[in-house]
Amino acid sequence: MKLSWTLINGIVFFQALVFSLLLTPVSITLGKRFGLIDHPKIDRFHKQTKVRSGGIAIFLGFAIAALLDLVLVYFLYKNDALFQENVSRLLGNVKAVLPRLIGLMAGASFIFLVGLVDDRFTLRPRTKLLCQVLSAVPLLLVGIRIRLFLPAGFGILLTMFWIVLLTNSFNLLDNMDGLASGTAIIVSLVFSFVSWQAGNRFMTVILILLAGSIMGFWYFNFIKSRLFMGDGGSHFIGYMIAALSIQATYYKTGAPTSLPVLTPLVILAVPLFDTISVMFIRFREGRPLMKGDTNHFSHRLVSLGMSPRQAVVFIYLVTVCVALAAMPLGYLPLVPALVQFSQVVFWFFLIFLIERAGKRKLDEEKNKLRGVNE
Repeated sequence: MKLSWTLINGIVFFQALVFSLLLTPVSITLGKRFGLIDHPKIDRFHKQTKVRSGGIAIFLGFAIAALLDLVLVYFLYKNDALFQENVSRLLGNVKAVLPRLIGLMAGASFIFLVGLVDDRFTLRPRTKLLCQVLSAVPLLLVGIRIRLFLPAGFGILLTMFWIVLLTNSFNLLDNMDGLASGTAIIVSLVFSFVSWQAGNRFMTVILILLAGSIMGFWYFNFIKSRLFMGDGGSHFIGYMIAALSIQATYYKTGAPTSLPVLTPLVILAVPLFDTISVMFIRFREGRPLMKGDTNHFSHRLVSLGMSPRQAVVFIYLVTVCVALAAMPLGYLPLVPALVQFSQVVFWFFLIFLIERAGKRKLDEEKNKLRGVNE
């Protein structure tokens, strides 16, 4: 049986998953040895001391699998007995996309190391922000930037902003076991499906590799709850999703509307909602924007009565529902597309109303208790 693209996608996902599963216990050992330890703090939700070195397994699981696949493609793509004809033809173009892959991995490796250093020594916010901006440079050098019919200078600035935004969004989302990793898996798989529909086979494979490398860690983070991914992991994941989402094709000539350009915003609505809402709360309360707290989306769900695991699963479901709403945008006429997009807005408006009602009830109960005690 010759290898089809569908079979290749399954193989690379399993490959990255296995590497990550094998490397996660190793990353735990390395975390203990090099002092990558996360202790409970007042402004943090977790109450147990754990290593925060899971990002090592995610990064190496992805990098090793990607390198192995490139080597195999280089030596085997001409083997007509192994691949279907359409697969062999496209695999022969790997050399053409290699510069972009190198730029992607250069930026991702840099931001991963920045996160790893932050896990060990705690960098200043300004230093991290500068490094996040610099991490976009390798992408720009190989031509990876947001275009959208924009002037080149504006596209470069928007690309840097998008990289910084997503890198920090997944860093902020990493506040409960399994939350950032599970959300990233869902988002990566939805982006891979969008890329598949657009006919971008290489992009699909890279996104599936990313999802597989994260899932190996997710098992030890959510199911076993043995370690955290740390800033190294969250920075790498956020950067990769930001960079890959830039390269995906959303709008095609002849599409009924221009709304498909909103696809990445819809797919990533949950991490963006968490970032925007927690920043707004900190600003409203006059607290530093970059200082951690327990006002994240997940924390607010727990305050309404959910267990941490229930809150994480709830956010998974919201991510799935919202992300799936992005898929038809490229095919729908204007009015149905607007209805589809408005559903996403209403999802978060309903969540806002539930949170507001729950907070009002909690405040009333606190006032009653205060009156009884007085």
